[in-house]
Amino acid sequence: MTQDSTSLDSLRREIDSIDESIHDLLIQRSALVERIANAKGETITVLRPGREAEILRRLLARHRGQFPRMALVRIWREMIGALLAIQAPFAVAVQSSGRGPDFIELARNHFGVVVPLQACRTAGQVVRAVADSEASAGLVSMPAGIEMADEPEPWWASLAVGSGEAPRVVARLPFVSPPLSSGVAELPQALVIACRDHDDTGDDRTLVVLETGPDVSRDRLRAAMAAGGLESAGLLAICRRGDAWLHLIEIQGHVAVGDPRLARLAAQREPVAHVSVIGGYATPLPPESIP
Repeated sequence: MTQDSTSLDSLRREIDSIDESIHDLLIQRSALVERIANAKGETITVLRPGREAEILRRLLARHRGQFPRMALVRIWREMIGALLAIQAPFAVAVQSSGRGPDFIELARNHFGVVVPLQACRTAGQVVRAVADSEASAGLVSMPAGIEMADEPEPWWASLAVGSGEAPRVVARLPFVSPPLSSGVAELPQALVIACRDHDDTGDDRTLVVLETGPDVSRDRLRAAMAAGGLESAGLLAICRRGDAWLHLIEIQGHVAVGDPRLARLAAQREPVAHVSVIGGYATPLPPESIP
């Protein structure tokens, strides 16, 4: 055996040792997750989108070397999805009508190969599946545009009238997109809903539904929000409900239901008659952050 062959064999044995160390650590991590699940008991909430976002932000910030960042994200997404299934039964309802964007691949990329997916024809069916506990979470299309009065009420408007443990938006996908120069087709945008509050990660967006009368301009809405201390990041969609108009607004930062700024906005009465928080999400990482 040549010196080069001996050297290669030594390197391969070192790789085997590293593989076993990685595997041992994965087993240890799984055991810790089981202990956490047992400590929480029946009140367990396995889906922690904010915690997941913080993990990926931290890992990508400390990453070095030639190992691709997108591969690192996929490895951790698979691990997180598998560990969700260890803690409690977990399934995801996915909007997949065959018309327009299909979110099955997006859901699989995010939740991994272990988590069961339930295909639904409409976003409304996804919302009902989550509300009725038939699914632990759901993927629905990112709202955009004006919904006409003779069309079915959009899914986000139904969240504005929910009560108790109604579904709310908890994440936006994809959280990490491949670089624009990678040649990979741009992924569709979707929102994750679940029966839990959205997390505060320090870099977030909040979704609110503002109810107004007719003929309220975007500038007037922005001014009313600014007077209440809220910074609008954009108007995502509008729909009509009877004589009222509902505006889906994205707000900079994490805003909880009891935030006093919401009370100040609602107290103006003009032009906003009612404010509803329907969730929020950790701000996704831009493609240019994944070289």
